[in-house]
Amino acid sequence: MLKNAFVWFLLVFVSPIHAVETFLAKDGRAFMEVTYAGEALKTAATELAGMLTRITGAEFVCKASESESGIHLALQKEAVTLTGREGYHLESFGDRIEITGATPQAVEHAVWDLLHRVGFRQFLPGKTWEVVPSKPSLSVDVKVTTSPDYHSRRIWAGFGYLKEREAVVEEWNRRNRATSGITLNTGHAYDHIMDRHAKVFEQHPEYLAMVDGKRQKPKFCTSNAELRKLVVEDALAQFAAQPDLDSVSCDPSDGGGWCECAECAKIGSVTDRALLLANDVAASVDKAHPGRMVGMYAYNEHSPPPSIEAHPQVVISVATGFIRGGYTIDQLLDGWSAKARTLGIREYYSVNAWDRDLPGAARGGNIDYLRTTIPHFHARGARFMSAEASDNAGPNGLGCYLAARMFWDVDEAKKIDALVTDFLESSFGAASGPMRKFYEMLDGSKKPSLSDDLLGRMWRRLQEARGLTKDKAILARLDDLALYTHYCGLYLDYSSASGKERQAAFEAMFRFLWRIRDTGMVHVKALWRDVPNRDKGVTLPPGAKYNDPEAANPWKTGVALKPEEIAKLVDEGVEKRKLLDFEPVAFSMKLVPATKLKLTEVPRGNAGIYLRGVRDFWTWVDAAPATISLTGTAGVIYPNRGPAKMELYPLAEAELKSVAHLEIDPDKKPHELKMGTKFPGLHRIEVTDSTQGTSITWQDGMPMTIVSSMEQPAKLFGRWHLYFYVPKGTKMVGGYSDGEGLMLDPEGKTVHTFSAKPGYFSMKVPKGMDGQLWSFKHTSGQRQLMTVPPCLARDASELLLPEEVVVKETQQ
Repeated sequence: MLKNAFVWFLLVFVSPIHAVETFLAKDGRAFMEVTYAGEALKTAATELAGMLTRITGAEFVCKASESESGIHLALQKEAVTLTGREGYHLESFGDRIEITGATPQAVEHAVWDLLHRVGFRQFLPGKTWEVVPSKPSLSVDVKVTTSPDYHSRRIWAGFGYLKEREAVVEEWNRRNRATSGITLNTGHAYDHIMDRHAKVFEQHPEYLAMVDGKRQKPKFCTSNAELRKLVVEDALAQFAAQPDLDSVSCDPSDGGGWCECAECAKIGSVTDRALLLANDVAASVDKAHPGRMVGMYAYNEHSPPPSIEAHPQVVISVATGFIRGGYTIDQLLDGWSAKARTLGIREYYSVNAWDRDLPGAARGGNIDYLRTTIPHFHARGARFMSAEASDNAGPNGLGCYLAARMFWDVDEAKKIDALVTDFLESSFGAASGPMRKFYEMLDGSKKPSLSDDLLGRMWRRLQEARGLTKDKAILARLDDLALYTHYCGLYLDYSSASGKERQAAFEAMFRFLWRIRDTGMVHVKALWRDVPNRDKGVTLPPGAKYNDPEAANPWKTGVALKPEEIAKLVDEGVEKRKLLDFEPVAFSMKLVPATKLKLTEVPRGNAGIYLRGVRDFWTWVDAAPATISLTGTAGVIYPNRGPAKMELYPLAEAELKSVAHLEIDPDKKPHELKMGTKFPGLHRIEVTDSTQGTSITWQDGMPMTIVSSMEQPAKLFGRWHLYFYVPKGTKMVGGYSDGEGLMLDPEGKTVHTFSAKPGYFSMKVPKGMDGQLWSFKHTSGQRQLMTVPPCLARDASELLLPEEVVVKETQQ
């Protein structure tokens, strides 16, 4: 063991070479007792003894003792640092096991680590997802000293939890080492300061921001020295009232409204003003309470990096959403790390208004995103993690479990495939095969699209899994996922309906939500609070709001579904949700002009009114050097998110680097754009605009194609009209749609009318209608083509197609 306790708890190393196999029980007989040194460790020791009894069937005695015999829990004797509170040492010696932690919390972490090593799992919150192996004979060989890679590790639910869910979620946190030794406060603080000092602000309106010539909330006039003094005194008062407080927040209130006075303008950017105030607070706090911290986000209007240094005790948590100034996350991390000593991450693993608990719709359900970003952020200097999520274990439970493992040890990212296999085999046993396929349909990295086909496949995998096991624990987990799948179907039916049918579907969904609230498969509280507020096409009856008590709430009726009712839902789901009637066809992305096909001229279409986020356009250069001329208008929706950016990538460039970079001012005005290239052939134009809304136009007849496939879906805004090519011999045009519109055949006749309901479509190609252009007209939303080249263009002259299609058809 290292002599220096400070270093010992900050370093993370595993050296099992000298671990000694130690038997805890054999044939249902306990070989040792669980002992603990101090009342503060009694709970952890009792939980350990109880769980070992459940695993082995042996009776493990638990008692207080200073003796280091048996499985002994103790606290380290050396002083504990702020960031060393969670470190622990776990070692087996043959005749005893030593569990030593910096704090009672650290010892608790060690207990659950030990139990994990002998097979216990708490994959999702609640008893259903607790896996307790049966091992009458149990041994362990372990020697590990560890502390978390992220000092603070919060996964929390926006909208909060139902009361009946709070205890099981907290239990999940403890059992997965997802409780934090440091409490970093970073929430929006200005509003609370104003509330605590309401009379002062009434007497001193000059403390408030000057906006349009008036002093008003919700921002401060940070150039006012007396205002800054008040905020400092407020922070000191918080520490005085709560001596154990680790930090205070000095993050601005949400939204805009920053001061426009001349003195604030002299300070500099919005970020500089927010940081100036946080620095003043940190300087005074550090003097009065050394080591305590001041938290602040890099978020919204104060997300861009500052020009001034942050006080060493200011922790900046960079938000991965609501970014202003056109920065990428890495650019923000680089810019802030140059000015601040300590960084954190403010993540968005699930926001109910964005994802509605649907398959693969949130980052928390995107396994590739999690395994990439968590170690990446840590490598860039982040040491605090606060992830907004939802109480939705159905789509995101596995992702949150994996995230908790990586928060503690980022090297777990290298073991994700093994961790997923462990989850499937431990949770579903003989049914793990079909359940692997089920979970692949929930994985955001697979880009699932809600439809009857997706639901049909989910139901069929659940039905298959149920036929492979009689284990009651496994069947209970399958029941939970069946309830989740049924919710997805109810949401699809509701979201694609209108009028009376929408209201009826809305009611059916909400009545069902109440009956499954205890499962945590979906975030019932968030859905109940948010959906009716956003959807003005539906209404709650009087007394049916989420906080209206059950006894008088007309929609909070019915008990939890019984297993036989759930089994019936599975069979009905298989029957109701039909599968695709076509096979997808793969095409290369080696695109060439379609001019050799000599396609018939058609009326020129349009590509919608603007793009948002990231969009690729594909163009062709016959001879180089050349200049690609475009017109761009940025800031169509939001003019305050920085310039839209464009990159030009020639496919012939050996390192696939951009050869031209442009920025478009978000002033809602058209700008002439010219991008030079020395390469002939295929080019990709990438436009990124932080979802502000950007319009890109080009000269008629210029090769310009938008690819829209399942792998690269293109969402066009406004009504659009674009053409696609149906190769010779094609029997079926199939794909995915999520908006209204028409499909026209080569003669301009409507052959299919799309509804707003998301789902797959298929249309047989009549004889003589192949080898020609078809089109989508008066179209909204996405069209992802799956049986024909996923290439959309305004007319034949602008169309690029996969080279193999053009070569094959010109040789026929």
